Amino acid sequence: MTNIQILTSHLGLLGLGSTLYLSQILKTFSRRMGEVTKMPPYYRWFDVSSIFISIAFLGQAMLCSAALAGRPAILFTDAFALYTFYLPLAVGAGIDIGVALVYWGWLIHEH
Repeated sequence: MTNIQILTSHLGLLGLGSTLYLSQILKTFSRRMGEVTKMPPYYRWFDVSSIFISIAFLGQAMLCSAALAGRPAILFTDAFALYTFYLPLAVGAGIDIGVALVYWGWLIHEH
């Protein structure tokens, strides 16, 4: 990584933080929609997705801090990034999309 990439890498945490915030907004709106339409409480899956996205947030923070400090080398392996950032983020975002489609899919079919 170059010096500018190391210094600006922490800005990516803002994106993950906003993803967590968006997940909680979707949870609130979906809960209200479910109460009106008498749907099962699928909105609780947004909490599960928030856990996965939080793991990705912490993994990214560790990677950025290690890059800034210049150590330890084990944090720069592809496997560490895969298991602490990419997979939890993909699982969390996938859960968010799936549950949002359950509650808000009718908007796609509406003309």
